Amino acid sequence: MIEGVKRLNLRKASKYAGVHLEAILGISWRFLCAFAKREHPLALFLDDLQWMDAATLDFIEHVTTHQEVRHLLVVGAYRDNEITPSHPLLRTLEAIRKAGTPVQEIVLEPIVLNDVAALISDALHCEAERVRPLAQLVQDKTGGNPFFAIQFFTTLAEEGLLAFDPFKRAWQWDMNRIRAESYTDNVVDLMSGKLRRVSGLAREPLKHLACLGNVAQLATHALSRGETEEAMHAALSEAIRAGLVLRLENASCKSFKVVYGPFFHGGNRG
Repeated sequence: MIEGVKRLNLRKASKYAGVHLEAILGISWRFLCAFAKREHPLALFLDDLQWMDAATLDFIEHVTTHQEVRHLLVVGAYRDNEITPSHPLLRTLEAIRKAGTPVQEIVLEPIVLNDVAALISDALHCEAERVRPLAQLVQDKTGGNPFFAIQFFTTLAEEGLLAFDPFKRAWQWDMNRIRAESYTDNVVDLMSGKLRRVSGLAREPLKHLACLGNVAQLATHALSRGETEEAMHAALSEAIRAGLVLRLENASCKSFKVVYGPFFHGGNRG
């Protein structure tokens, strides 16, 4: 519901797919009211609030400040380094507070060494103490940035520095070889490097996908390229395997999510 609503402009009396905007909002409103009950509260998670348009922010304010919808928890995530003092999101949050709705902000701190060790030991199915030196290296390189840590860790596997030994039935790595690679401690450089390793044929549809936003439907992407959906899916398969794009599917459509859009633009300069 929200995915459809966020593309609408609440200040226009236009139609969307032949249905009045007010009807679309009414359906979304009834959807929330139907599921947010005392016996089964509803939690609604909205990611990347820093990119939300005015329509979505207005909808969030309306939902969180009207008493008709109760037993609803709205959780939003945003990057505070992309929020300026005049950003519409801050005005929306202030309006919600003034309406008397409790708003709690949680600042996510970098993950610590024990967290990194737990993440790696879980991924490799081994004891945390065994991966401690590897976890320390990942922590030193990434500074506890969860996204960077996961990307750095997967890069080790992609480059054969972390591999599964079928005879020992365990994951193996050589700390001296990893250190000798002199990996960057800059997440932009790491992601740009991953992008450069993608073939030129796969890089072109990635540029178009990044221009369509954080999440784009396969049909929209195919239309923008003048290709069939099957052709676009095949063109993005390499980027999916590289972890640069996530495939999202639901009952109504297929979509793709750019893992970290800004790097696509930065990685295409060279």
